[in-house]
Amino acid sequence: MKKKIAFYLNNPTLPEGDYSSIITGNPGLGGSEYEFLLVPYLLEQRENEIDVYLFVNFKGTFPHKNVFYAGQLYDVCVKCCDLGINLLVVDIKYFDKNVLDGFSKSLSILVWAHNTVKYSLLDLFVKLPYVQKIVNVGREQMELYRDHLATLKSTYIYNIFPIKEREYYAAEDRDNHNVVYMGSIVRAKGFHVLASAWKKVLSEIPDAQLYVIGSGKLYNRDAGLGRYGIAEKDYEDLFMSYLTNEKGEVLPSVHFLGILKEEKLGVMGKCKVAVPNPTGVSECLPITAMEMQLAGCSITTVLHPAYLDTVFNKSYLYRNPSRLAQYIIARIKSPSDDVGALYDFIQSRFGVEKNIERWEQLILHPDEVGVKEISEYNYHHKKIKEKLLVYKMRYPLLRCIPPVEIFYDGISTVKYYLSRIAEKLKR
Repeated sequence: MKKKIAFYLNNPTLPEGDYSSIITGNPGLGGSEYEFLLVPYLLEQRENEIDVYLFVNFKGTFPHKNVFYAGQLYDVCVKCCDLGINLLVVDIKYFDKNVLDGFSKSLSILVWAHNTVKYSLLDLFVKLPYVQKIVNVGREQMELYRDHLATLKSTYIYNIFPIKEREYYAAEDRDNHNVVYMGSIVRAKGFHVLASAWKKVLSEIPDAQLYVIGSGKLYNRDAGLGRYGIAEKDYEDLFMSYLTNEKGEVLPSVHFLGILKEEKLGVMGKCKVAVPNPTGVSECLPITAMEMQLAGCSITTVLHPAYLDTVFNKSYLYRNPSRLAQYIIARIKSPSDDVGALYDFIQSRFGVEKNIERWEQLILHPDEVGVKEISEYNYHHKKIKEKLLVYKMRYPLLRCIPPVEIFYDGISTVKYYLSRIAEKLKR
């Protein structure tokens, strides 16, 4: 008997449209939404012992064999029980204990972590037997909480990018001063940091050009936009103050192109330098960075786990976003990365075959897919985290020690763990 698994794609703001060509590339969706369509489609195209079901809460034309409309997580769970599905993949953003507890005897959950996992959720997942695995989209994302017991329930499978033949990505002459940004124009994606650096870039390289692919409506098509029609008003007012002259006119070196589909490749193909989210905030495994490199762009952005996974040449990853202008200038003046090497890197790490096999292995044999040895990048004291995990497994009293990562995450997380320790001491 085949193993039945369901994927729940939750984004009611997405417009009704034709999503049947997802295998050719992202049709203008957010990265997590794209993967929630792509992975179940790829699974059902292969010879395996898996029956795949897709649940969505927006209308559209989909290429999948088994598609059901379900408005809420509760409706999805009820339908899964009716269809005899006992394994459900839920985006971590929409994990709801209050709903899922009621189905704990009939459903196992794979939590697909398209966002960095909060420590309160890690603590929760350790305790919930129906949470079978936390599936991180990047290896370095998983390593952030290496010293937490949730690691024992964790694995990673890279986001899949269906890569075409090398010739499809043939790039134009790279001897130029063009820079490209691609992403949602919202604060979390850091465009304001690039905007604030742009005039510094122009002061050093006056003929530099900035091409901006994206919109404030990428993730929410109902978002109200500001005067320039680019992003929500408050955020637009912030970054446009850096990109306009005293008359409020957009600088001639800046080109806002909106949401593009396949034509985005042509834009990136004429740019020497690409800047994905320059803060790294909210990033886990950005497909944007893959697309930029396939188009032949040389990347500069922040030193962050998401980019340790996805960027081929890590020499231009800065520690402080205030240095972005300096790094863009250096990147423009330096030789471009080899286009063939960029292509081979993306294909070998994020191509279909290797990663869809990991999904099959996880679904059919979940206990065999788990913790891996740490990678070579000792980001945020990774080696210390690994030793702490061993001690926490061996000595339960040590489990009250907070994860090392909280000291990088800020005061609010430290307060959370101090309150937990206080509660345990009271007992």
